[in-house]
This record gives sequence, structure tokens and C-alpha cells, in this order.
Amino acid sequence: MDQNIFKDRFGFPPNEIQEAMFQIVNSCENPGLFVLEAQMGIGKTEAALSAAEVLASRKQEGGIFFGLPTQATSNGLFDRLYAWSSQVSEGMRNAICLAHGSAEFHEQYNRLLMESRACIANGEDSEDAVEVHPWFQGNKKALLSNFVIGTVDQFLMASLRKRHFMLRHIGLAGKVVVIDECHAYDLYMYEYLKRSLQWMAAYEVPVMLLSATLPSGRRKELVECYAKAYSKYHLNKRKAEITQSREGWQKRKAYPLITWTDGECIGQEAIQCKTAEKRVRIKRIGSTQEMFSLLRDRLEEGGCACIIANTVKKAQELYAECSRQMEGYYVILYHAQYTMPDRMEKERLVLEKMGKTSGESDRDRLILIGTQVLEQSLDYDADIMVTQLCPVDLLLQRIGRLHRHKRIRSGRLQRPECIILQEEDGLYDSGTKTIYGEYHLMRTDRVLTDIIRLPGEIPDLVQKVYDEDDDLGLDGKRYTDAIAAYEKEMQRKQQCAGNYLMIEPKPKKGIDELLVNPEKSDEKLSEACVRDSESSIEVLLMKKSHDGRILFVDEDPLTAQGILAADVPDFEQAHRIARQRLKLPHIFSTRYNIDDTIRELEDINAGELRQWQQSPWIRGELVLLLDENNQAELNGHRLSYSYDKGLEYERKEENNAGEGV
Repeated sequence: MDQNIFKDRFGFPPNEIQEAMFQIVNSCENPGLFVLEAQMGIGKTEAALSAAEVLASRKQEGGIFFGLPTQATSNGLFDRLYAWSSQVSEGMRNAICLAHGSAEFHEQYNRLLMESRACIANGEDSEDAVEVHPWFQGNKKALLSNFVIGTVDQFLMASLRKRHFMLRHIGLAGKVVVIDECHAYDLYMYEYLKRSLQWMAAYEVPVMLLSATLPSGRRKELVECYAKAYSKYHLNKRKAEITQSREGWQKRKAYPLITWTDGECIGQEAIQCKTAEKRVRIKRIGSTQEMFSLLRDRLEEGGCACIIANTVKKAQELYAECSRQMEGYYVILYHAQYTMPDRMEKERLVLEKMGKTSGESDRDRLILIGTQVLEQSLDYDADIMVTQLCPVDLLLQRIGRLHRHKRIRSGRLQRPECIILQEEDGLYDSGTKTIYGEYHLMRTDRVLTDIIRLPGEIPDLVQKVYDEDDDLGLDGKRYTDAIAAYEKEMQRKQQCAGNYLMIEPKPKKGIDELLVNPEKSDEKLSEACVRDSESSIEVLLMKKSHDGRILFVDEDPLTAQGILAADVPDFEQAHRIARQRLKLPHIFSTRYNIDDTIRELEDINAGELRQWQQSPWIRGELVLLLDENNQAELNGHRLSYSYDKGLEYERKEENNAGEGV
């Protein structure tokens, strides 16, 4: 890899970070783990792909696995990975796979799959260098494709005691692995990440970890985890050893930074960049009224704003209030509680209005309101940002969408400004506390200053918040209680992860000996997962007219033909129905009421939609039927759905009393 090849691959010459990455890979004798820490939007993806091409050639690997935090981020990167894989596959035929639960609903991916099936049916070979071959579809065989892009779960499950795990090992053992946004995983997922890295070291699989906001303690643990496993497995050292090429690499705060293993040796290099410093002003406000007043002032001459809330309900409340108070502004709400078609349309609209190619007229007096889905899944550019408080690494990810691209901005928006929206009676609300816990919120609040200089201050801010040896001058009972709650939760996550965590690789130990645990039944193994999340219920959202026809939520009962409940939907209808999926809010799936919710949905489906179970697209799905006004009752709650606000809910008794939830 050199500058000319890089430019041929991506259409532009490499920057300092990208060139440093492939030069380091070029020079390694026994390349292993590479950790790239660099600011948002600097081109870490291209750096990883250029390095992956070198590693695949040198290590005789047959492809690449690219893991991302969410389905949305996986979908967003598919086009770029497909274009790159087509270039590096010149003169050969390879298979590509989008590996997550909703891949069949990705428009381009589904089109490529249909084309491949048509070729097979006609006895023809695909003319494309890279194809979506039907043989690789499905959870068990996806990783056997040459190029795989999907959620990080696919990689973490290599360390999950679950049947057919060996297919994942076979798929990963012949690839270069790239894990993006590796800071975004909680301690539960982190346990599986470390164990999977040990297995990759045993297979001598090169791995690249990418992050903008990685705590130094986590960097140290991940690097040593891979290096020690390599030493133990390949150098037959009973006590794993590592060689440090630089003293103090564990807590080094240089930025951007590349840390890597070469056999059992650890290297590190700080990259000198010509990136202009961005000085972001941090301002705190204590009410939504103050927020709207500030936005009117800043957007008076045009421009766009982004408001990020920590819960869907808070985002919906802000949207309703903003629509009332900000007359003459175009307001968009985007979160996870939309059907798939509506969510994709929202994404398209956001990129059109606020993306890299958006113009002045697109952005004029525009306000985007959303949740954590706006942290990393969309390449949009806000002129001013408002956000609720969150842990510093996630806050910096949000700020990374502020003045993301170079453009001419009006006078009041020339200086990047991030507004922290505090509650009138406190720093954060109960929803924020439930999601993030108080420990890192309190520490983040303590380290924030009036001005943040990016990217230079990123490592210092992150290390201060996550360095547990530094109390930052915080004390008092509330902080002590926050520490205790945090430690208790960490212990719980580690214990829960250990229940189904595969043991580490051992020399001269057969892989078949590492899975079976007689104390775990097949039923329990089937329930094992790599995310420590509450149970959730996914439904297909449809509505029923007064005359019994089943309609899509965006259809008018007076003009739509509808589908008869007594008929089995045809292929096109069933495929469209299957896209109307969303996850119900967690209030419907607590351990106290999840069985009641499922039972109520199953009664609806068994009574009214029995014939639909004969469709392969819908079989086994739960359909939630709204009325003609897009409303329904479920497990003691009243629900409503609209394109503007998504799915809303309130308790029936509170609704009757005139009070929302």
C-alpha cells in the first residue's frame, strides 16, 4: 500500500493518519492488534480498509469482517464497503454479506440478492466481482462470506457458548477483523470482546479497533489481552509476556494515536496532523424556554440546529413543545420508535437537509430533534447543538456532528456552540440517570469547561472521567452512593457475561472441548446473548378499518384497497408488511408484564390474523393492530402512531385523568 494505490481505491490521497496506519502495517513482521484513536470524521474507515488490504495479502486471509455498533451504522457503511470490495476483487469472484437481523430490508442489498438468485435460477454466473450469494444468508453461514459487514454482535458471538459456534470461528479465522466505535460497548459486551480477541490471537487473525474516545485503561487491557494470548499460544510461554517498545504507553494521552502488537511486542506512535483546531463553546441552560429563546437568536439569519435527548419520550416532548413555540421553523423528529420505512425516510430527509451536500436553503431555519441514534449513525452537520448531559465519550461523539463539514455559516453560527440542557430542578432527569447511572454523569459534569478544544483535548477529557483513581474533587453522600451503584452494576455485568462466556483458547486443546458445559441445557444456551439488555418485543404495526380490512399505517381507509385478514398476503404484500416492524418501548417488556403483553398480542393474531401465519415473511411475527385513527390499547396503555412523532404511549388511567406519561 502506498499513496498512489490509496488514491486509486478511495479517490483522494491519504491524510497523515491514513498514511501512518498503512505504513505501520507495512513494517510489522507479525502483525496482530492495531488500535487507532483519532477524531470523528477524519477517515478512520479508509485507514482501516487500506491497512486491511495489506494484512489480507500478507497473512493470506480470504476477506474482511467489519463490525459496527448498530444496524443503522452497518447499513450506512454497506455501500462504501461494497465499492471497496469490488475494487480489491478484480479478476476474481467473492461474496459479500450484510450480517444483521434486518439485512433483507436493505434496498440495495436485497436487489443484489435477487439478482444473484436470478442468475442461479437461470444457470448463469454473475458478472459482478462481488455478489450477494443466497447460500451465505442466515445467521449461521453469514461469516463464511469473503466480505462481511454487520453488527459487532457477530464478532462477539465467537466467544458465546452456543451451538454452531464453530462456523463463526471458521469464518473469522480466515479474515481481517475491523471493529469500529469500540468505546461504545458496555462492560457486559466488553467481556465478550476481550475473549474474542484472545481467540483471534490464537488464530493469528489481524484485528483493528477504531475509536475517537477510548479510555486509556481500556486500550491497555485490550492490547495486552491480544499480545499475551499470542505469547501464550504461539510462543509456548506458560506465563504470557509482552515487550514494551515505549515506556508509559498504557496511559499516553497523545492524539491521534496508533498502538499495535507485533508478535509479543507492543508499539505506539503519535501522529502529527495538520487538522485545524475547533474551539467549541460549552454553555449550560436550565429550561426549555431558555433553549428556545437562544435558538431563535442563533438561527435568526438562517441555519440549522440539532437537539439530542436521552430518551424517546423526552425527544417527543421536546418536539411537541418546539413545534408550538418555534413558529416558522421546519422541525424533524428522529428516534428508534418508527417503523422501518418511516425511519429510512427520516434518515434520507436528515441527510438531504443536513448532510455533506446540503445547501443553504435546505438548512434554513431547520431543527432536528432525536435520541442517541444521532450520535454515530448519520453523517449530518449541525450549525448549533443542544444536548442533555451524557458520559463524556458519548458527548464528544455528539459534538462531532457540530460543524462537521466545511461550509459558510451565518455570523451567529460561525463559532461552534454546544448547549447542555439541564433540568430546572437538577442537572439531569430520571430517564438520563436510569440509562447512564450517576457516576460518569457527575464526573463528566465536573470536567466540562466553557471551551473545549478539539481534537487536542479529547483524550484528556476522556481519561479524566474514566480514571477511577482520580476523584476529581467530588465527595459527599450522593457521589459515594453513585460509586457504590456503579461498582455493583459492573459486578453484575461481569457475572452475567461469565455465565455463557467461552473459556480462553489453550494450546493443544481441541476446540470441541471448549463449548460443552453439562450444567447448561440447550434451552439455556439458546437464550444466551452478547448484549446485556432488557427483553424487548418486536411487532409489525398495521391498522384495521371499520369494515375489517387491514391497512398500512400511512394509508387512508377511504381510498386504500387494504388486505383481507382471511387471506394469505401475496409476496409483495407480505414483504411490505414485514417491513412495518418496530420494538415496543421497554415498559411493555418488564419482567412483571412481558408475558401479559405477548399473550395479548398472540390472542389478537390467533383470532384475527390466523391465515397470515401461512406467509413465510410473516410466520411467527406479532402484529399490533391500530384502529383507523392509528390508536390501540395494549396491556393497560393507550398507544398512538404518527409519521411525525413515531410510537407514543400513556397509561389508560392517566389518560382518562387528562395527564400524560
